[in-house]
Amino acid sequence: SALIMTSVRSALRQRLDLPGSISQTITDVNCQLAGDLADHGQFVTLFYMLVDPARQTLEWVRAGHDPAILYDPVTDDFSELQGSGMALGIDMHFQYEKNQKKNFSKGNIVLLATDGVWEARNKSGQMFGRRAVYDIIRNNSAANANEIMEAIISQIKKFLKSYKPEDDLTLVVVKAL
Repeated sequence: SALIMTSVRSALRQRLDLPGSISQTITDVNCQLAGDLADHGQFVTLFYMLVDPARQTLEWVRAGHDPAILYDPVTDDFSELQGSGMALGIDMHFQYEKNQKKNFSKGNIVLLATDGVWEARNKSGQMFGRRAVYDIIRNNSAANANEIMEAIISQIKKFLKSYKPEDDLTLVVVKAL
């Protein structure tokens, strides 16, 4: 899987040097990867997002990855940044779509994470869950992005105690300033 991720990263970086929309970029990367991965039954999920602070917009392409979570502390509202799109490497002819959210304003928080974050299970088999992640974001919404990320990781470690997670725990927090 590390080799596949390196290939995805390389293909993405190469393609970003060329003009085109983010949906066309991801479509082109998928086309390149599908030739390499399809015969082996492998695929990669991806959530590609651009943040434009000047226009207060988010643009994203979802390629089989869990939706990002958006939190607005003013309204205390959580929503998901949805979008259609299958994982990369499955169908070289698939056309990805760009999604957009306007009014990404001061204090708004986006969490991108692998499912290992909410599906982390402790020794007794309990899952950490999305609700716990939402509560941590809500309770730390005045903190900066790094502090929110550290709070989530800290609570997962506390929940797991010495039990080792079965899946990877990867997350990125973005906060509008």
